Amino acid sequence: MVMKKSLLIGCLLLLACGLSAQDSSRVRNHMETLTSRAMYGRGYAYHGDSLAANYILQVLRNLNLNPQEQTYSFRVHAMEGPVVVELNGRKLTGWEDYVIGPYSPSTHANMQIIPLDYRTLLDQTALNNFFATHKKSKNALLYVDKTLCTNTDTLKILDKLFGSLHFFNNAFPCNGFLVGVDEMSAWTVGLGVGNSQYVLMYIKRDLMSGQKNKMKVSFNNDVRMHHTRNICAVIPGTGHTDSLIVLTAHYDHVGMMGEEVMFPGCHDNASGTSAVLDLANYFCQHPLKDDVAVVFFSGEEAGLRGSIYFTKHPLFDLEKVKLLVNLDMLTGGDEGIMMVNAKDSMTHWFYNSLVQHNETNHWVKEVKARDNAANSDHFPFTEKGVPAVFVYTLGKYGGYHDPYDTAERATLFAYSGIARLLIQAMEEIR
Repeated sequence: MVMKKSLLIGCLLLLACGLSAQDSSRVRNHMETLTSRAMYGRGYAYHGDSLAANYILQVLRNLNLNPQEQTYSFRVHAMEGPVVVELNGRKLTGWEDYVIGPYSPSTHANMQIIPLDYRTLLDQTALNNFFATHKKSKNALLYVDKTLCTNTDTLKILDKLFGSLHFFNNAFPCNGFLVGVDEMSAWTVGLGVGNSQYVLMYIKRDLMSGQKNKMKVSFNNDVRMHHTRNICAVIPGTGHTDSLIVLTAHYDHVGMMGEEVMFPGCHDNASGTSAVLDLANYFCQHPLKDDVAVVFFSGEEAGLRGSIYFTKHPLFDLEKVKLLVNLDMLTGGDEGIMMVNAKDSMTHWFYNSLVQHNETNHWVKEVKARDNAANSDHFPFTEKGVPAVFVYTLGKYGGYHDPYDTAERATLFAYSGIARLLIQAMEEIR
């Protein structure tokens, strides 16, 4: 009897492991496709997000669902075509040596480089004197070595200044700024706002250690009206209720810097998109009592554009939503998961449910809670009074808004546990 019981337990464990491995392999397959070169980083250059949308639609249709497409548009920069940057005749490598700011205007020029002390840049009188004595600055790049600044508050001021250059109009008699750094920061999206008068580039400081005074820069970064799509599908429940549980993820990323440098965006957010596709597959086979809507947003990297548009033009009645769970950045997870907006009275019950199930089954290392924040696509729904949370992993992950955020570097250490935890808690929703 003991042997039979042990054998039964062993078979159940093997079955559980098999299901987990299958779930993880399905998610990894989705991630590999969504982060492939063919998707152009799922950004706005080369319409990479549209290619990703087509893939998501096909997966949902293969599940015998009838997805709806919601189109909308916004202005954005798209850096397409060759990018050439040479320093004193030496060709530099994108990301490894330099990064072009996403708001930079299209530029094709040979420019002199003139050093500018960061303290001078922040002192209007000193800056006026600088320009008065550097008449050739009008056609030059001003080199500011940011690594020489050690004051945290001053660094924040510099970052804010460079980050808002596209709002300045004829404020600096120069072509733009070349900023010396030790390492590149996360890349982002250039919205079609401001006048984008100045080129902004970041360069590895050690490349500027000698007498460097000339730079060739050639790239196109056009502003255009970008047309994109949200995608929504509903999985019917068994109870014929009038309520919805919603799973969401944004599928867009920051795309390309020209034709060579791609930002794959596995962690952010091919992982969350793949997880929602995997959970959609599960709930198609094991439906809940309530209907389950799966929604995939574009435009998140452009400022939650997709989710904001959706809440203004919802494809289902928002008042019927019992809970919305947004999945964003799900690779790794060796330190557990975080739930944003877990302390709100409308969502705390779901957080408690996750904690209780995790204490019993140890699906993840820990379930943490934090207050609400406008940091992902759950937020516009909370502004409409919808109970909505955002779940992301804690611990190590492959990369973030850089070329190294690939499926190959990503781990799914905690995915099976996260999926089982969410499924258990969602199955208990009444």
